[in-house]
Formats: sequence, C-alpha cells, structure tokens
Amino acid sequence: MEQALIDHVQRGKRLDLIAEGETVDEASMRSWGDARTISATVIRDILRGRLAADPDPHGLRLGGARISGRLDLENLTTDINLELNACLLEEGVIARGARLAFLGLASCRIEHPTEPPLDAERLTCSRLALDGSRITGQAAAGSVSLLGAHISGVLSCDGAQLRNDFGPALDADGLQVGQAMYLRGLNATCHSSRGAVRLLGAHIGGPLECISAALANDSGPALNADRLQVDEAMYLTDEFTATGGGKGVAVDLTGAQVGGTFVFAPTRLEHKVESHRRLAVDGLTYTGVPKRISAEGWRELLRHGTPRYAAQPYQRLAAGYRAQGDERQARQTLMRQRDDQLARTHPRWPERWWGWITKVTLGYGYQPWRALWFLAAVLALSCVLAVVLGSHGALAQTSKTATPGRSCTVVQQASVGLDLNLPVGTSVAREDCDLTTDSASVTATWLSVASWVLRLLAWVFAALFIAGFTSAVRKT
Repeated sequence: MEQALIDHVQRGKRLDLIAEGETVDEASMRSWGDARTISATVIRDILRGRLAADPDPHGLRLGGARISGRLDLENLTTDINLELNACLLEEGVIARGARLAFLGLASCRIEHPTEPPLDAERLTCSRLALDGSRITGQAAAGSVSLLGAHISGVLSCDGAQLRNDFGPALDADGLQVGQAMYLRGLNATCHSSRGAVRLLGAHIGGPLECISAALANDSGPALNADRLQVDEAMYLTDEFTATGGGKGVAVDLTGAQVGGTFVFAPTRLEHKVESHRRLAVDGLTYTGVPKRISAEGWRELLRHGTPRYAAQPYQRLAAGYRAQGDERQARQTLMRQRDDQLARTHPRWPERWWGWITKVTLGYGYQPWRALWFLAAVLALSCVLAVVLGSHGALAQTSKTATPGRSCTVVQQASVGLDLNLPVGTSVAREDCDLTTDSASVTATWLSVASWVLRLLAWVFAALFIAGFTSAVRKT
C-alpha cells in the first residue's frame, strides 16, 4: 500500500481508497484492514522529499486510509499540500511549528489517548480544513491545539465534532487567521475549567461564524474569547447554543473587539449553576448595535445574565442607538444602567435614596418632564385643599371687597391655591380672598401649614426639573 501511495504521488494522482457509493462512518473506518493501512512514517517521508523523486506539485492527496502511528509533521517546511479525506488516524497528528501550503483533514477520525489528537501549535499554513471531522481526546492541552497558529486564509471547522473529557475541545489562544473562521455546525463538548472553545487573544481578519454551533462545558465556559479581535462581523446565531458550568460564564467576550456587526441570537444560552453567569461582555465593542436581538432583550441579558455590574456594555449600546438617531433607546439604556448600578454595587443609603428620588422624579435625569408632572400634581393638590378647606372657613373675602368676611367663591379659592405655591410674595388673587384672621379657625391653620409644605415641594420639583433639563443630575 505504501508503494502504491508513492506511485500515485509521482504520477500526480490522488490515491482514493473509498469506492464510489461506499458509506464512510465510524464502523466502516474501523473495519478497514491492512489493505487500507498506511504507515504515518511513509507520509512523513513523502512530504519531506525522501521517497518521491518527482512528487505531485498539488501535494499529497489521500482518501479512505487508516494511518498507523502518529503522523509527525513537527517543524516540517514544505510548499506542497497535505489533504487527507475520510481517514482514520488512531494516534493523531502532530504539526507543531510546521509550515504547509494547505492542511486538509476533512471527514477524518482523529484520536489519541494521552496527547492532543491534533497538535498544531504554531502551525503556519494558507488554509486549514477540519470540516466534518470527529476529533476525540483526553489531553489537558485540548483535542485540537492551535496555540499561536497562523493561517493566512480560511480556517474551517464546519460540521466538526470535537470532544475532550479532561481539557478544551479547541484551544486556539493567540490564533491568527487572515481571512474567515467558520465554526458552522460545530459540536464541541468538554469538561474543562478553561473552556470548550478557547480563542483568547486570537485575531480573525474576516468574519467569525458560529452559526448553528453547539458548545457545551459543565466545568467552565462554552466559549472563552477574552480579548478576541474580529475585523469583520461575528455571528452567534441560528441554533447556536452555549452551555457553561463551574465558576466561569457560558460565553466570555470580555474585551473582545468586533470590527463589523455583532449578530447575537442564541437558541439556548445557559449556565448550569447560576443564571447570571450566562454572559460576560465588559469591554466588548462592535459596530452599531447588536443584531437579531432587541434592545430590551440585550438590556435584560446585561442586567440578569452577567456576573457583575459593568458600565461599558450599557454605554456601548447607548452610543450605538444614539449614532442611529434613536435617543429614546439610548435614554432607556442609560436608565437601565443606573438601575443595575444601584442594585449590584451596594451603595450607601444616601446614594440609594437619592437614586430612588431621581429615578421617580427625573428618570435619573434622562426624563426631566417627570418633574413637571409632579409639579403639576402639587399645584392641583394645592387648589383642591384651598377649595375644600376654604369652604370650611379657612378662606374669607378681604376688607377690599364689598362683602368682607364672607366665604370666597370657588374660583377665588382655586386662585388662592395656586398662589400658595408661589416661591416668594403673593399675587393679585390674594387681594380679594385670603386666609382668615380668626385665630380659632383650625382649617385656616391647616391650610397655612399645608401651603408651607406645598411651596417647598414646588421649589424642589422646579429645581429638579432644571437640574434634569441641564443634565446636572445625570452627570453626577
């Protein structure tokens, strides 16, 4: 079989051991006998130019083989492609520090009992394809290790199934991808406090698509993308699910930078222990506002789905709506930020009281018209009290009228009620109708005391309106 592979490479042909119409599944792969078995050392020596005098310039293309031994590409430098399709690699691949034109491992089964099944730390290539592959390991370093790898083109893991019982499923901290990264339909499951899919400090030159991906980790984050940089859009949508556990959050996007649109519409986002550990987005930046999720839905997630209060996510959302000219949503966002701050930072009682007062009367300074409604209510209450108490002897016509001492008319009583809220002095309404001078009049005393209180409230609400209108309250 090794000689047949060498002959095909020299003739520039693809050695495909899969018959037309043959079903390639786990059982089929494991049933392949010696007729389909190729030593990993033969593939290594072909790539290093030791066995093929005139190799195919398109590279080594092999399909439907069982590769015995661990395929060692460590520190290999070559311009040819390596394309393995529907192959079984029971001892995995090591490609640390390798420089390849293209590495394709589509629809493969890759395993290793103790080491990362695909160890490609510091790999450099133009494209890496893991589409449809099933990669299973038990290494703390991850089932797929792409630490510090540099892929100038596209990284594709569409439909791949990654599993690890003792570490990350995909560990790609510091990964550099020149174009797009596709994780569409990816299924990643692990038991690791470090995360199922790790992209810490990674840089994606194009879009990052986690469409219909299912990430699960009962011991830590499902997606750990702290300080991830995506130059174009980022998609966490269309049946995307993330389940986290332990002390981490389900999806960690702390400090991530998305140069394009952030599209966020998970079908399920949950944490197995605490619901407020579903998402971390402090420092996350993006263009515009999050798509496929409503403004209220995003605010609810910030309030009830994040582990702690952070101002930046609210400020980023408000800035996005303000840039779109939607001041209403911007104000609503900043008001919810203040709600969250008061609820989760545990301020001292003076700040809590002041926060409650400004929320009710001014909407924290973003709805100053509320103070005008309270001022109108004070004026109305003053008129009602003046009419009710005035009809019971609190008010009487003055000596300047033709009938001094007689009860005032309803209009006169209401006018006095308005007059009682004047900050200083009196109006012409008091010339004809005023508080009775009878010292025994209890109603006059009550109306006089009430007028002091109502005047104070009128002052307060007027001052609050001015403070809110001039943004003095929200700035504090």
